[in-house]
Amino acid sequence: MADHRRAVPAGAAGFTLAEMLAALGILLFGVTALLGALSSSVAQRRTTDARLATSALCDLAVARLQQEAVRRRADGATDLDLELAPLEDQTAPGFPGMTWSARAVVDDTRPDVWLIRLEIRWLEEGDEVTEEFLRVLPRQLPLRARVLRFRDENPGTSAR
Repeated sequence: MADHRRAVPAGAAGFTLAEMLAALGILLFGVTALLGALSSSVAQRRTTDARLATSALCDLAVARLQQEAVRRRADGATDLDLELAPLEDQTAPGFPGMTWSARAVVDDTRPDVWLIRLEIRWLEEGDEVTEEFLRVLPRQLPLRARVLRFRDENPGTSAR
């Protein structure tokens, strides 16, 4: 039986320490770049989700304003003598960490509507972020208030 083993010259049997360190350095650089991109993507996703939530909250805030904040002025003679109670720092159920404030801007050339300035605030990575929305709200009493007033003024009518 013949022995087929060959003699291997010294230094040709594997990788040197310098080659292994260079390969590990390249791998470390790639993993670090990947983690940086991933954390940036997660932060951008949180920001996008928060801005989407502000849009939904804006619609809910306008509905709440319409139902709760529109009222007849104390000195008002008709249903057109209305005021909008400003709502400040309202919590937003279903939107943790978000608060909103609303106030009306009156335009004398358009007495039939209010311009509503909604400010929604939340914390994002420790910084307070504010987003402002503008909405138009009809200047009228909510339907419920008008029906209740009609019933009070006309006691002879009944619901059928």
